[in-house]
Amino acid sequence: MQRLKQIKAFCLESNRIEGEDRINPGDLEAVEYALVTSDLCLGCIFELHRIVGAYLKEPWVGKFREVQVAIGGYVPPPPHAIPEAMDLYLQRLPHMNSWEAHNEFEKIHCFRDLNGRVGRLIWLSKAVNEGYTFKIPFLQAYYYQTLARYEQR
Repeated sequence: MQRLKQIKAFCLESNRIEGEDRINPGDLEAVEYALVTSDLCLGCIFELHRIVGAYLKEPWVGKFREVQVAIGGYVPPPPHAIPEAMDLYLQRLPHMNSWEAHNEFEKIHCFRDLNGRVGRLIWLSKAVNEGYTFKIPFLQAYYYQTLARYEQR
């Protein structure tokens, strides 16, 4: 029961970053998947995207984006560069900590949408495997656990 409360708190905190104050269909399943996936691979990342995006019923869910996007003033790599960027990312991923894994994934922005949610799930998977606890809300855990560790490098 406590674990389910923690998972729901993570989902709510994660979705609040996106301006939503609810748990979407697939969110709980995606967190459970991230928590049991110790070796993130491309198939795992696509699966996370499919799970969190299933409720959208869009043909681009679970696939690399085929359009250029911009996030604020940041323009990520063009669509044709995504497969190579993700290959390099996945090669380096086992050597990255949770903070680096999240930030590097966000820079690539490989999906048309939901990159932030998938990135936070990658962070969660890596953080739990690094030994971080899953007992406090996401934002507090993110900023006070991984940021502190990242700054100690």
